[in-house]
Amino acid sequence: MTSSASRRVPKALLIDLDGTVLPGTDQPTQTAMNAVRAASELIPVAIASGRVQDDVCHYARLFGLSTLQVADNGSTRIDPLTSRAVIRRTFSRADAMHTVSVLEKAAKRTLVCDAGRFVPLPKDIQRCDITVVMGEFSSQPEAKLWADKLQSSTVEASVSIDNVDKWYIDCTPAGVDKGFGATQFVERVGVELDDLMVIGDGWNDVPMFKVVGIPIAMESAPEELLQLAAGVVPDIDNDGAALAIEQYVLNT
Repeated sequence: MTSSASRRVPKALLIDLDGTVLPGTDQPTQTAMNAVRAASELIPVAIASGRVQDDVCHYARLFGLSTLQVADNGSTRIDPLTSRAVIRRTFSRADAMHTVSVLEKAAKRTLVCDAGRFVPLPKDIQRCDITVVMGEFSSQPEAKLWADKLQSSTVEASVSIDNVDKWYIDCTPAGVDKGFGATQFVERVGVELDDLMVIGDGWNDVPMFKVVGIPIAMESAPEELLQLAAGVVPDIDNDGAALAIEQYVLNT
């Protein structure tokens, strides 16, 4: 990433949740909330998370955000004021059921988002309007192994870690990831990808970092993400995301 990218003034901002602004307590610090709210008064700001629709809406409202939000690892764009999905990309029934079947055998637990509703037990799937299927694993190597097995021409499988250090595979329809979500977001708010700043810390942020002009990583991020970053800020325990917003958005 060139130094000019780090000097570019953002025209919009996407923020990851877990490990970026959301610690293990599931409660952002007041410093983080103040920074995000201040940024949203200047430019469009949204969450981009692997979390499901209801979670993203909850935190968007907590941060005072009103623009289109990105949930389900890029599969769903949400209006946080109405909690309704504006755009939703779903699996075919066959791909959804195959993915669920594999993860139920391999993972510690399998979680599904069906028509915007979190389904902790796959047997309770009703509409099969599925945007993301998640499997919890004991370690990053195990999650990576099964992500590679599930990756196909119809399924996108990425590894993620939540804010209490649990490892997951996030499975979405092929071509759908946080990079796709970022592209949809800028089209909605009317800016260029080069002018979009993102802040993240995990493997599932890699597609987003590859397509935007101002990718900022938390120092706790994996090496692959750090290599793509235009800037690196302290970890969540030191309010690195708030520092990034102050440096790149508020003090320009």
